[in-house]
Amino acid sequence: MFRQCIVITFIVSWIVIPAIIVPVSVSAQQPNAAKQLTDRILKMIEDVPDGGPTGEQVGWNWNWFLSQLMDNCRKTPTEEWLQPTERALNTMFDKMSEGYDGYKGFIGPYIYNENEYWCDVHVSDAILTTHALTFAMIVHDNPELQAKYGESCKRFIAVARKDLIEKWHARGTFIDDGPFGGYRDGTMYCKPGDMKNWFELDSARTDNKAPSLPFNKSLDMAYCMLQLYYLTGETPYKDQATKIYNRVKAGMNRFEGGYTWNYWEPVSPRDIIETASGRYDLTHWVGTHPYRDYQLGEIEKIIFAYDMGVTFTRDDMQRLVNTNLKFMWNGDLNDPQWANSDSNLPGYVKAAPSTAYPTTAGTVWAPLARFDETIAKLAKRSPSDSHERKYAPDAQIEDFPWMRGIGESGGQTEAIVIPSVVPVGESTMILSKAYSTERSPVEIYVRPLDGDNMTLLTTQQMGNSVQMFYSWDGKIDGQRTPGEYVVIWKYRNGERAYPVTLQ
Repeated sequence: MFRQCIVITFIVSWIVIPAIIVPVSVSAQQPNAAKQLTDRILKMIEDVPDGGPTGEQVGWNWNWFLSQLMDNCRKTPTEEWLQPTERALNTMFDKMSEGYDGYKGFIGPYIYNENEYWCDVHVSDAILTTHALTFAMIVHDNPELQAKYGESCKRFIAVARKDLIEKWHARGTFIDDGPFGGYRDGTMYCKPGDMKNWFELDSARTDNKAPSLPFNKSLDMAYCMLQLYYLTGETPYKDQATKIYNRVKAGMNRFEGGYTWNYWEPVSPRDIIETASGRYDLTHWVGTHPYRDYQLGEIEKIIFAYDMGVTFTRDDMQRLVNTNLKFMWNGDLNDPQWANSDSNLPGYVKAAPSTAYPTTAGTVWAPLARFDETIAKLAKRSPSDSHERKYAPDAQIEDFPWMRGIGESGGQTEAIVIPSVVPVGESTMILSKAYSTERSPVEIYVRPLDGDNMTLLTTQQMGNSVQMFYSWDGKIDGQRTPGEYVVIWKYRNGERAYPVTLQ
């Protein structure tokens, strides 16, 4: 029989996710399982008045249950699952509220200051819309379903076009930096219950300013873009998604055959602030998130990009497998224990459990099961040993050109240049960071993208998770020459690299 699930959510910096979950065991073969699950989800959504309010917390709650619906629709695309799911998704969009600019969204309490402000945010818009686009992909791939569900799918695509992608771009929240992209927070809020009067704030957060979104939230948007590209064939969606995926991969630390990466990194100069003492700082901490479900969710979105022929190579998939098995797993199939993906880095200190994060260890990255037999065993899934890209089997994706000749990192956890495209007369900021408690020199060089002549820009002492900043005016030996370059960090017998274009 269907078992109810218990969901306890915690409000933490940047995102709210289910923290303790007793999974719902639902099989399409169980009598009335579809009706029991779909009735519950429909009631949850229908209890909200048309036009809201909803908000991010409601989005996370709905997302958990809708994820179960979509899993069953993928496995068993029959009327008992598809018909009530279609109704739930249409009802969900009926609950959207109209914002200050005519675009609709899931407007409600701002999750980091809910007693003072209401708004809509990228993440709840994206995680709910993606379920509707997943439904549309199921129908798209099955001509027999198109006659029955095609009209709803047209609506789902139209909402995603206008009230997700178009809206957040019209509001100026997309960050475009050459080969890279991301999003920043919106700035318009209203008082609770007053959706007719809006006002602008740089940030309504009480703990810090937040100009750009963490990678998981930008990836939620990119995932929807790739779904829209699949459904419409319109390349701008793919192009913008690729910029986001490029930024995530460029921030990945290649260490001992695996990958580690940070929860948040600066994406635009807005993320860098100058303190009263004249020093530089960032608007948010930089590090791998201690709670396991962040990177687990990102893995799913990375694999989707791989399947769509975007950014990631087969070697990238193997590095992710290596990370999960070599860095995170204790090697015991009978009693698997887990650590976080950055636990092998020099100077790593495990985060202490807290109310927000009672579990600060990693987990099996189950979406990788298709690439590795051991992960399939740990995830209790059937291995397929399939590296074929599901939606773009002929795609030939190569590594970034600026990674030519670059090996492992030596443990440096951050190595980026903001912005990567530098206008005439402006400077860019080179950022460096490492966990290691032993302060070691990092040498920062620059070379032409297609050349080998390296010029030393600076040498700094790096370690102890201290953020290092170096402002570069684009000059090499006193002269600034427009063109494409690569900044290279040499640290503890390792290297990292990041591209720079001088306009």
